[in-house]
Amino acid sequence: MFNLIELSLYGKDENQVFSYHFVAGINYFKGKNDTGKTEFYTFLDYMFGSSINLSEKDWFKGSLQSAELVFLYDNRKVAIKRFIDDPNKNFFRYFDEDESEQIRLSEYRAKLNSIFSSDQTTLRELRTFVEEDIGYRTFTLFNFFGENRQGVLNDFFDKCSRLEYSIKLPALLNYIFNKNIARINDLKKQEEELKSQLDSLERKVSKNDDIRGRVNHQLKVLGIHKVFTGKNSNDILGEIAALQNSLEKDESSSRSQTITELEAMYTSLDEQIKKQRNLESDHKQFIEDEVKQKVLLDKLQEIVGQKAEYMYLVEPLISLVSDLDKSISFNKYLIQESTTRELKKQRDKVRQQILANKSRFEIYSVSQKTQAITLIKEYLSYYDDNLNNDNLLSIRKKLKSIREEIRMLQNENDTEKLNNLSMDITRLYKSSVDVSGLAEFDFNKDGFHISYLKNGNILQPQISDTEENNATSQTKNYYTGSMARHTLIQLCGYLGFLRMLIKEGKYPLIPFLVIDHISKPFDSKNQKALGAVLHEAYRDIQKSDMQVILFDDEDASNLGIIPDLCTDLLNEEKSGFNPFYTPAKGTSEDTTN
Repeated sequence: MFNLIELSLYGKDENQVFSYHFVAGINYFKGKNDTGKTEFYTFLDYMFGSSINLSEKDWFKGSLQSAELVFLYDNRKVAIKRFIDDPNKNFFRYFDEDESEQIRLSEYRAKLNSIFSSDQTTLRELRTFVEEDIGYRTFTLFNFFGENRQGVLNDFFDKCSRLEYSIKLPALLNYIFNKNIARINDLKKQEEELKSQLDSLERKVSKNDDIRGRVNHQLKVLGIHKVFTGKNSNDILGEIAALQNSLEKDESSSRSQTITELEAMYTSLDEQIKKQRNLESDHKQFIEDEVKQKVLLDKLQEIVGQKAEYMYLVEPLISLVSDLDKSISFNKYLIQESTTRELKKQRDKVRQQILANKSRFEIYSVSQKTQAITLIKEYLSYYDDNLNNDNLLSIRKKLKSIREEIRMLQNENDTEKLNNLSMDITRLYKSSVDVSGLAEFDFNKDGFHISYLKNGNILQPQISDTEENNATSQTKNYYTGSMARHTLIQLCGYLGFLRMLIKEGKYPLIPFLVIDHISKPFDSKNQKALGAVLHEAYRDIQKSDMQVILFDDEDASNLGIIPDLCTDLLNEEKSGFNPFYTPAKGTSEDTTN
């Protein structure tokens, strides 16, 4: 049982109070386009926890201080109060309780959620299914049918234009139209258990990897050329035990000597290469000098010619050149290019040895080595030798399988439930045939019906298509261009969903529908269809279980509506929804209408 009872508005001045009353069934608020119908529509959402900022809106700024809404739910009266200038100044109390303390918006919503989520088991199932903290605020997308998106059949709920609702709707619909909830929740529990096991194992594996790295670093400090693999702890312990026994000997000197020897070899080879290069250079110079000397000797012989008296001068020179030739030939034998190349190879080899073994020949003190031994022993004591990577792989495989099954089950629709909703929406629309030419025209089409398509949240009119010479009839989509027709179908979609959710009685849902200026697209020939559909909706649901709040500028009778309560927003006492607001001359206050 649900019923808004009273909305009290408190002005900025002391003792300014005005109250609106509500009854079970259809509550009709009439007002022209400057009387705040849309502001009233928005204000009801605000009272139920919307975060919209009203403090800067003309209808409220400087004139309205706070408001209190009293409603009945499951035979218990609740009073909720909000202040306009401060979204975190809120009050919540049951009528049988004393005045409540001020609470923040988050707590205000939590208290309302506890009221409309009486089935906590279902709420937990819902949140587990969608993997999100969903509550009654998300379900308000079923409660508010505004003016801005009238005539929309694709993703037809008004609030779907807002990102915070549109991203949640697919998962929400998957839950509503799923028949595998129990199995999915069981799999979710298994998934959580396996995730916990996997996280624990992965932390252990990571810890083992870290330990291996630390142990191997300390082994380098000790100069031990073994690598800790995780499976040779005993070998490592044996190595460091043997080393520990010999720590009294200063091994650093021997290692230092090894480096010294390598460096001496490198220096010696480098010097030999330099000497060899010098010899090669001298040899080249000798050859050049010999050539010059031979040229000079040949010219001297030409000058002297046949004059034997001068030959004593030439013969010593010929002997000297001959000796030099022999010397050069000997040096040529000694100096070979291959010798230099070989020396270079040996030098480079030694250099690579030094670089490659740098870490091996680092010198560490006895205390550093002792510390390294202590650390290795400590690290190995924390290492989990029993950790089996096969277990890790097995859990990952199971998790993958469970997640695949969950995805498959989540995407399985309850076709019977979808078909029933489609038939209910069609029935609601058909109730307007006698008062609407649009509906009459549609139902004259063979097989006309409205299908609800979960993917895309679509209300799709369809008809039968019978091909020539073929008795088999097929269904095809039926596209109509009338905004009034689409708006009426959209209203049927809202009512169909609400009635379905209310009857199941397990969702965190406010059982009411708030409608803003729905008559706008309708002409006089079709507007009574609205009343026909609304009254049809109450054929199998009690007015005390679903309340309708409707704001419009038409007389209710023109829309075929017989309201249970009719209130005019404009009267002698006030000019619109907020009785304390005085609009400036020449302005239109209800700009959204």
